[in-house]
Amino acid sequence: MPLLYSRAQIREALTNGLTMAADEARLSSSAARFTWARTAAMTLLEKPGATWAEVKSEHNKAAPDEPPTDDDTPRFTRDQVSQAVSNGVDLAANHNGRAIPDDLDNLVVNAALTLLDAPEADFRQVVAECYGERPSVVRSWL
Repeated sequence: MPLLYSRAQIREALTNGLTMAADEARLSSSAARFTWARTAAMTLLEKPGATWAEVKSEHNKAAPDEPPTDDDTPRFTRDQVSQAVSNGVDLAANHNGRAIPDDLDNLVVNAALTLLDAPEADFRQVVAECYGERPSVVRSWL
């Protein structure tokens, strides 16, 4: 049986991955490119075929007072998470003026997925696992 992840674990890995990428690029993690990517990924996790209008609706909602009762229930496979994060980042890039995802978008995906399995990973570990380059090389792409 495949390992399953909870919505809370996914949200934490995604948020930490976005923050890591933003920090390495010397940008604010509250920049639109990151907040829209987070919303898109989490929306697509729940509804893989969600449209941009549905992502916008979720993005514009006020934060709920309480997390869903099943927030800590492992329900999602790594493949589902990978698809949601990759497609969410791509969708956000497309709707935020980038025809294709750039190196920073790719770092978000790689960091989030690495942090899902290794929550204590740092930038060096993400680079070693996903790029096979020196951190300074990957940083120069951002």
